[in-house]
Amino acid sequence: MYDATQKLTAAELLSKNLNDKSWSAVFLTLNASINNYKSDKDYLQSLAKQITNNNETKLEGTSRLIIWDRIINKDIIFEGKGLVIDNDLYTVAGRANQILQNLTNKNFGYVTIDSSENELENLKTNWLNFLSGKNIEDIKVPEYVKSKIPEISSLKAVNALIISLQENQLKDTITKRCLKNVYKLDELPKERGSQASYCNPDTYTYAYLAMLFGDEKLDESKDANWWLKFWNENYNSLVWNSEKGIYVIEQK
Repeated sequence: MYDATQKLTAAELLSKNLNDKSWSAVFLTLNASINNYKSDKDYLQSLAKQITNNNETKLEGTSRLIIWDRIINKDIIFEGKGLVIDNDLYTVAGRANQILQNLTNKNFGYVTIDSSENELENLKTNWLNFLSGKNIEDIKVPEYVKSKIPEISSLKAVNALIISLQENQLKDTITKRCLKNVYKLDELPKERGSQASYCNPDTYTYAYLAMLFGDEKLDESKDANWWLKFWNENYNSLVWNSEKGIYVIEQK
């Protein structure tokens, strides 16, 4: 698949981007674009024109792909680690924007699950203006000062982490498969500190949430229900504390 994709023409890659249906296919389109068409202005302009195409496909094979919106709506299971992508790769527009960002090292905004037609039109215009030689400033990406892991520090990421803690049959299947294949176990070990506990994505998620909210050690009373209730009651008041590198509840 890799070798075949590297041989595709620019027109064929553009068509492929319209029809990719798996994370591996999306990655190969991105990779072939970087390797072969980074300086092809016509290709870049054609990609920019795809940014108003919000057609969506349900990607398959999304293991270790992290798109926070898609974790929140349960299209993707959070497995504790992976590659964080800010564009919605489930849409043609999101895939086109991701390729353009990688090819140019420019960022005029992200295509998300909530992007409006007007926002996509403006984003397309910015790309076309930039590619025609105009000076277009990059967006200012939020900084999470003193964050231990900036990629998981947005409020959208926090929401996704909490949603991922809730019961999900597919998450259970992933956990059981890991336990069986790697550790020859039928269930999670009860002893603390066992490496097998990392077969359960929740092990990572609880640790991330503790870090984001300044818990020095894991508080076992903060289970999935506790975190969901906490989010529903406080998400409008959460602010990033740059001195401590954690989220705090803003007193109003």
